[in-house]
Amino acid sequence: MKIGSPESKTDVDRFLECREASITQSGKWGDVKKQNQRVERLQAKKGGEIVGVCQFLEEQNPFGDYFYIPYGPVSPYSEVRKKIVEEITGIAKRENKFMVKMEPKERCELGITTPHRIQPRKTLILDISKPEQELLNSFDSGTRYDIRYAERKGVKVKRVGEVDDFFGLLQKTTDRQNFNTFSKGYFKNLLRFLDCDLFIAYHDSNPIAATIFGYFGKVATSLHSAFDYEKRKLRAPAFLRFEAIKRAMKRGTDKFDAWGIDEEKMPGVTRFKKGFGGKEVVYPEARDIPIKPITYKSYNLAAKIIK
Repeated sequence: MKIGSPESKTDVDRFLECREASITQSGKWGDVKKQNQRVERLQAKKGGEIVGVCQFLEEQNPFGDYFYIPYGPVSPYSEVRKKIVEEITGIAKRENKFMVKMEPKERCELGITTPHRIQPRKTLILDISKPEQELLNSFDSGTRYDIRYAERKGVKVKRVGEVDDFFGLLQKTTDRQNFNTFSKGYFKNLLRFLDCDLFIAYHDSNPIAATIFGYFGKVATSLHSAFDYEKRKLRAPAFLRFEAIKRAMKRGTDKFDAWGIDEEKMPGVTRFKKGFGGKEVVYPEARDIPIKPITYKSYNLAAKIIK
């Protein structure tokens, strides 16, 4: 088996699509991230065939730089996944990183488990290959009511190419819930480089809810959402999500990833997402591979305090 840089981005993405890998492992996701940070990719080949792939990012931290693997490595073989991560760890050691962090979708028994994550561990995967009415009937009664209510109240959903309205809604959301988000430039790059759609719900020409769906292979993923809390009585988010899902269905995708649920940290968001149904999926625990034990210990302690 040979591990090295991919010769063909297309061949790598085709391999990933067949494995239903996360959009975070796709080449276009890497193109987005490359605008602000270093992104690397490795492939493993055996007998001329790709048997494993991993995209990883260089992250900066007050304690030093480290490599981060979002929902990877990807391979049907545990030994291949292990070898790829060992290769990344070797690069990290040579470059004086203090750790490698991975959040795999397929188990990889290296390093130590950690509760500190960047991407969500649990999600909902919805089958959207069924007829539209059958899909609507599968939602819970409250979600169906919200969809019909918003439509009756004149809420309209548009697919747009500019981020201004979305970012305005996002700022309202972050101010109310007191969390940080990406810059406007990041979302512009998302629309520029990623295969994605930005949908905005309007009422009387005013933006009241927005969502970004990303596409990779046969899977549509809800990446970012925002809404105007003062307009919550219009129940636009449910109508917006269903309209976006219908668009994804027309594109030929057959699965929808709700991108993260957490009953403790996000009870309201989780209830909203569960209203659309889907199979709950729990990924393996995140794992850290400490390279500088003392630095890693300090980082880990700080992470516990912040939590």
